[in-house]
Amino acid sequence: MEKIFLKKDLGKSLEEYDFPGLKNALNMEPQQVINKIKESGLRGRGGAGFPTGIKWETVLSIEDDTKFIICNADEGEPGTFKDRFLLENLPFKVLEGIIISGYATGSKYGYIYIRGEYVEAIKIVKKAIEKLYEKNILGENILNSDFSFDLKLVRGAGAYVCGDETSLINSIEGDRGKSRIKPPLPVFEGLYGKPTVVNNVETLAAAAEIMNYDNNPYSEMGTEKSRGTKLVSISGDVNKPGVYEVEFGKLTVRDIVQELAGGVKGEKIGFVIPGGISTEALTEEELDVPYTYENLQKMGSNIGSGGMIVVSSQRNYLEIVKNVSDFFRDETCGTCFPCREGNKNISKIVSDIYKRGYPTSKEIEIISDIQYAVSSAARCGFGESSLNLILSLFEKFYTKKVEV
Repeated sequence: MEKIFLKKDLGKSLEEYDFPGLKNALNMEPQQVINKIKESGLRGRGGAGFPTGIKWETVLSIEDDTKFIICNADEGEPGTFKDRFLLENLPFKVLEGIIISGYATGSKYGYIYIRGEYVEAIKIVKKAIEKLYEKNILGENILNSDFSFDLKLVRGAGAYVCGDETSLINSIEGDRGKSRIKPPLPVFEGLYGKPTVVNNVETLAAAAEIMNYDNNPYSEMGTEKSRGTKLVSISGDVNKPGVYEVEFGKLTVRDIVQELAGGVKGEKIGFVIPGGISTEALTEEELDVPYTYENLQKMGSNIGSGGMIVVSSQRNYLEIVKNVSDFFRDETCGTCFPCREGNKNISKIVSDIYKRGYPTSKEIEIISDIQYAVSSAARCGFGESSLNLILSLFEKFYTKKVEV
């Protein structure tokens, strides 16, 4: 099994783990910790790819007695299960990253918000938190330092939209999971109106491992715009689905599918969804693109959450489009009009196309217009990306076959 960076401590128990990253951090000033994270080039691994060090530095710079750290473990993106892998196999590294983030930003309180369906992960993390309190790695004067930090686990209620940071914050506060208007950004006014860092599970685990080294090897991995490694969840029509660690720029999307996931089940690859169903599909001819943020963006797609779904050419593409469309129709929080009505109307159009067996050119034009409106006017990432895959599949596979 590949253990490039994040998987290095696989197989260790909590008792065997010595929390080296946290110990190093506590011997540094908070700004020094942030500088190390910034130098590493670590970007958010939840989908947005925002530089982690800049987010931490912003919260550190704000003078407030109360600040919060939230670990976003509401992994609801279909085809994505790398955070579940970390929570179940390396919970101590995730928790270490949360505590380091708290120290670096001057936060004394943290929450880890875990998807409600992740029953085993919740059980494992809850037990790990209890043990960390016993070992003085959580609570008052951590490891005999001046830093104190408390952490609470919150179980999500099954809303996909709570992957959005503002919807997640509303949920923790006891409100319905629905997006907030930004600005203000959570780093300025987040949980209970206080400065809040919201980071993904993989991001925080990577931060903990980065703090383990003096020479910062993470900054030497990958490319200039895509540093380090990425956990890729591969599922669909492949022979070896699973979670694989990939150094950015070392492999193409085709290499990941063929060499790591054992190749496609079926005659040949139809298309690959590189980052979850919120990202644009890549056709078989487009798979030789290096796996980096910048190269996938050049192809009109995105790394997203790292949920790579491989689809055989033998599949009914319209059935997949309908499933995706129904999913977004059902999961929109309904707070903003463009997303609520846009996804409802797209679902109706797609349902008609599915029954007929092909789209018309007028229908593709209408879908494109709605996609532009929703992506421009929706107030969170859910609406902004909800039609990416649907439109890309129609444009790449049906524009030459449609009726006028």
